[in-house]
Amino acid sequence: MKGYLELFPQALQVSQEGQRRSCLIKETSASGESTEQELWFFYPLGASMPADNDCDAYLIATLLPAMKVQADITVHGNVSRELLANLTELQLVWAKWRPESYFSVAMQVEQIREDEVRAAGAVVAFSGGADAQFSAYRHATGQAGYCTQALMAGVLVHGFDIPLADRQGFAGAAQLAAQTLEDIDLKLFTVQTNLREYSPINWEDYCSAALAAVLCGFKQYAGVGLIGSSDSYDMLSGPRGSHPITDPLLSSGDFRIIHDGSGFSRTEKLKAIAEWPLGIQNLRVCWEGDLHDRNCGCCEKCVRTRLNLLLAGMPNPACFSTPLSKEHLKAIQLVGEGSMREWQHIRSEMTNVAACQEWLPEVDRVLKRKEAAVLSFLLPSGSPRRALVKKILEKYSK
Repeated sequence: MKGYLELFPQALQVSQEGQRRSCLIKETSASGESTEQELWFFYPLGASMPADNDCDAYLIATLLPAMKVQADITVHGNVSRELLANLTELQLVWAKWRPESYFSVAMQVEQIREDEVRAAGAVVAFSGGADAQFSAYRHATGQAGYCTQALMAGVLVHGFDIPLADRQGFAGAAQLAAQTLEDIDLKLFTVQTNLREYSPINWEDYCSAALAAVLCGFKQYAGVGLIGSSDSYDMLSGPRGSHPITDPLLSSGDFRIIHDGSGFSRTEKLKAIAEWPLGIQNLRVCWEGDLHDRNCGCCEKCVRTRLNLLLAGMPNPACFSTPLSKEHLKAIQLVGEGSMREWQHIRSEMTNVAACQEWLPEVDRVLKRKEAAVLSFLLPSGSPRRALVKKILEKYSK
């Protein structure tokens, strides 16, 4: 017997604080045990909500977790035909990328929506980081050529990089984001959700699906959602939760998801943002620091961004409270191939910038530290494998 999920959309709840969309998720395991969870999104009052039985967001949010546990999905509501087609293809991508982790599941829907029309305008996922700022600035100022979208607002989510429990940190981040977007004539919408708490699935795999689930709640307000790219086209690799292959497959007939900005490296994006003084001043890239409304300046993401800014000709931007020093690199330990590739790309860029040559030895040390960490994992201290390798090296070094 295979497990299955049932999605039961709930009625919209409106209060003076905002609008609460929710879905009851009933999960039945292969052994027959059942559990229930509520997935909810809390939107501001300024945007019209989809119909109560519109389950696009709920299906997007639950698909990857269902694939993880091999649970078929039954939706007691309606779903866009285009979204169903896209999610069918998305399953094939993940089943090829991670065949040991994700398995194709059946999707049954009570009602399928046909012949849909998208509203005019677009919203952009806006965390305040480099990718989000680049997309917002590029489109708001009409610098994307024929690709330019008519941006109306940015969307900042509480419950993703900033935990729901940290209200003060989110309030500070929201104030910063609102000020930044106002400078380019965009409004800010904030959304709260327990989506990340719903499933312990790897966030690196899940991040774009989570964003798309939030953004499509604005489909009555705007018909397009932008998600800023992470890797540039020349650095693409899979599997990756945010990718130019998979992000568009989160689109429905009435809401299109665009993976935006892969034609630019992180350094190129920051060079573009340099034309926007308030954008650089309010840049927020940190997710590891104790204070979620500012950059700690010391974590791997902060230091990497500071090197990108150095390459972009901004050695000490206002978004960091202290100057960058070589001491900052001494504690950096790279985790994962994604970070490794980013640092390798930074090193490659530095070889062509005279002002950055002095940083090359420090970057090399960070990269070697990663290699040492990998060797320690493969050859643990005291293990027979480590002793054998040591003997072989001693033999051939004589």
